[in-house]
Amino acid sequence: MSMNDTPEKDYCLKIKEVTKIFLKDSGTKKKPNNRIQKLFSVLWGNENVEKKDIQIFHALEDVSLSLKTGESLGIIGLNGSGKSTLMQIIAGTLKPSSGKVSIRGKVAALLELGSGFNPDFTGKENVFINGKILGLTESEIRDKIEDIKNFAEIGDFFDQPVSTYSSGMVLRLAFAVLVQVNPEILIIDEALAVGDARFQLKCFAFLEEFKNKAKTLILVSHDLNSIARLCSQSVLLHQGEILAVGKPNDVINEYSKILSLDEKSIKAHNDNKNSLKRDQILAVETAKSKEFSYGGTKAVINEIMLLNHENNETLILQSGEEFSVSFQVEAKDRITSPIYAMTIKDSRGQQVYGQNTHFSKVQVESLNVGTRIQIKFQQYANLGSGNYFISIGLTRFEGDQLEIIHRRYDVLEVKIINTDGSFGIANCFSSIKCTELAKNCF
Repeated sequence: MSMNDTPEKDYCLKIKEVTKIFLKDSGTKKKPNNRIQKLFSVLWGNENVEKKDIQIFHALEDVSLSLKTGESLGIIGLNGSGKSTLMQIIAGTLKPSSGKVSIRGKVAALLELGSGFNPDFTGKENVFINGKILGLTESEIRDKIEDIKNFAEIGDFFDQPVSTYSSGMVLRLAFAVLVQVNPEILIIDEALAVGDARFQLKCFAFLEEFKNKAKTLILVSHDLNSIARLCSQSVLLHQGEILAVGKPNDVINEYSKILSLDEKSIKAHNDNKNSLKRDQILAVETAKSKEFSYGGTKAVINEIMLLNHENNETLILQSGEEFSVSFQVEAKDRITSPIYAMTIKDSRGQQVYGQNTHFSKVQVESLNVGTRIQIKFQQYANLGSGNYFISIGLTRFEGDQLEIIHRRYDVLEVKIINTDGSFGIANCFSSIKCTELAKNCF
């Protein structure tokens, strides 16, 4: 998304140093605090009248980026980071306080769910209103009305007031209109989070087809899997500023570092506009999830790291990616025939994978007092999308009894991103072949 030597005509979007300022009432009042204010107060007979304390809020600050035609851009960030404000500026429904936005091509946007819909009008009536807002003529809408109705799949509600619709039905209708607009640039802000799974699949199929036509998609979503699956580039916004730009998995990994902070830390950072810059986010890169541990008097497990296929520490993995879990053990006592174990659980607590040196018949040396050893489990993340928790254990057998030396439960949390469209708790990476059979001859 950088300028480089790419010809001007290849860009469909350029945003240069865009800032958006809003004025907000702090909720407090203050008396005039300078001579000019006091003079006006005296002239108008309001010397003792308190005035509202109006503060300036920077929703966006000095944002610059560019997007080439045919690229798909995912925008992520915490609530209040400026994502929706940026989308409204790109869509033209909001003007920046300063800076410049240049767009090449027809734009259609699905921003706030139900925006442009009159709740007192029927779905059909709103199709004509919304279609015109998106640039369709009345005759074009009439030609497409049946296609819109069929895509929306809301049945007789199409002729009922929108006020009777569920949020999912509003999405169906809004998206059905959008499908018929045929824009060069399509902007979607969080809308796909609403609606049933079947309709979401329908929307994703349309977006995949839209991308294959070398058109430009801009998607805002908290669903990181959708960002990774649909977008070729991604941007991380935080407190109105761009914090990271690049490939979706890399940017999602940066975002995960913000999410590693607890709620109190986030609030403290948000109270300070100049906080949580890149160096501070990198400082929490190795932040571990809240864990439960047991033992640790005879030996200690520490320095636990999750490493991707490039041997870089991460909190995000692509489904199927080779990764490793590395940790160190420091012996405080003599440990004969130690057993090192790793387990992975899903967000529901179900154990989805486990392995140890005993079952895998890996030869290990006994530990003497003061010995430090590094252990690495290497495997593939053949898992469906979602959050998973990794636990580490050190045990040994005393006769027939298993002695727990040290266990650290849920010490790492990893997010799996799946871009191949498969579903379920596991990813078997199917290879699908379709072979035409010979016709019967009579």
